[in-house]
Amino acid sequence: MVNVKSVISFNASSTENITDFEGISRLVDILVKEYTKSYKDHNFSFRILLPRSKDSRTVNNQSKKLGLQIQNTLLHEIKKLKLKPNIRELKYIHDENHFGWLLLDPSIYESL
Repeated sequence: MVNVKSVISFNASSTENITDFEGISRLVDILVKEYTKSYKDHNFSFRILLPRSKDSRTVNNQSKKLGLQIQNTLLHEIKKLKLKPNIRELKYIHDENHFGWLLLDPSIYESL
């Protein structure tokens, strides 16, 4: 079991905050560049922050949909480059206003 405090404080290579579907293509471009750059060194780490609301199911459901769209698009783009998708993910509550989604190379995940 991974300690949530260590996940929140983990120093990912990059962090992006996504609030709507329009930002997904730009985010996936960044993710793919980071992934290909770190593919051979096995040092990929990336944090995505998605909107969270204690009171609104609509906001939280939208975050789930954003996450699924990001995941599907990222996997599609990685496969187009003929790379093996080798990513572990941790989903957690980052703070009052954000869900966190940490994408890591499995070797980094094991050291958490």
